[in-house]
Amino acid sequence: MDNLKKAYWQMNIATILWGLTAILGRLISMDSFTLVWYRVVLVSISLLFMPGIIKSIRQLSIKSILLVGGIGILLCLHWVAWYGSIKLSNASVAVSCIACVSLFIAVLEPLFDKSTFQLSNILIGLMVIPGILFINQSLDLNYKKGFLVGIFAALLAAFYGILNKKYTQDIPPNEIMLVQMVCSSLFLTICLPFIIKFNHSSFIFPNKIDLIYLIILSVFCTAIPFNLFLHALKASDAFTTALINNLEPIYGIILAAILLGENKELNSNFYIGTLIILSAVFIHALLNNKSFRKRLKF
Repeated sequence: MDNLKKAYWQMNIATILWGLTAILGRLISMDSFTLVWYRVVLVSISLLFMPGIIKSIRQLSIKSILLVGGIGILLCLHWVAWYGSIKLSNASVAVSCIACVSLFIAVLEPLFDKSTFQLSNILIGLMVIPGILFINQSLDLNYKKGFLVGIFAALLAAFYGILNKKYTQDIPPNEIMLVQMVCSSLFLTICLPFIIKFNHSSFIFPNKIDLIYLIILSVFCTAIPFNLFLHALKASDAFTTALINNLEPIYGIILAAILLGENKELNSNFYIGTLIILSAVFIHALLNNKSFRKRLKF
C-alpha cells in the first residue's frame, strides 16, 4: 500500500471517529467552552503517558513550540465554535457545515502559499455547496444561528488545516498533538475566569455519564483520529484531506439518525446532498490519481 492510499484510509477512519464527536457533543450536558476545556485537558494528560514524548518535545525549539501551539489554539477555537453550533441547533446541522472547509481551503491556501489558484480545486469545492444546501433542506432549518456558527467553525478549521500543513511537516504527529493540546489547555484556562465572570453557570464539574462521554471523546474521538489525520496530512495536501473530511457530514448524520433518532428529519434531499458530496470526493480522488491524469493527458 503506497503512502497516498494509506493516507486515504487514515483520513476515512479519522473522519468516522470524528463523526462521533457531534453525537457526544449533543449528549454531554455542558456548554461548548467547558466541553472543549475538558477535552483538551484530558487529551493532554493521556498523551503524557506516551513513552519518550517529553524527551522528544524538549528537542523542539521555542519558536517551533510557539508556532505549533498557536496553531493548536486555532483548533480549540474551532471546537468551541463547532460545539456551539451543535448546542444551538443539532448534530446533523452542525456536521453538515464542515463540508465548507474544502471550499475555504481552495480559496485561502493559494494566498498562504503564494501559488496559482487551481480552477479544478475551486470547482470541486463549489460542488460541495449544493450538497450542503440539499442536506440542510432535508433538516430543520430553524436553527439559523447554529448554522452560521457552524460555517464560522468550518472557516477556522480551514485555517487550521492550511497552517498545520505549512508549518508542521518536520515535526512528528504525536509531538504536534501534545504541544497543541497543552497550549490549548493553557489558553482556555486563562480564558476561564472571564467566561465564568460573564456566565456563572458556564463551568460545571462533569457527572458520571458526562465523564465517561468525555473520556471516549478525548481518547477514541480525538487522540486516535487526530494522530491518523496528522499522519495522512503529511502524505497529502490540505485540500484533499478536507475533501475526504466532507464525508464527516454523511457519517455524522447517519450516526445521529441511529443514535439520536434524527432520521425523522431526513428525506430525499439528504440523499441527493450525500450523492453530490460523494461525487466530489470521487472526482477529486480520480483527478489526483497520476495514472488517470496521464490517460486524460492532464
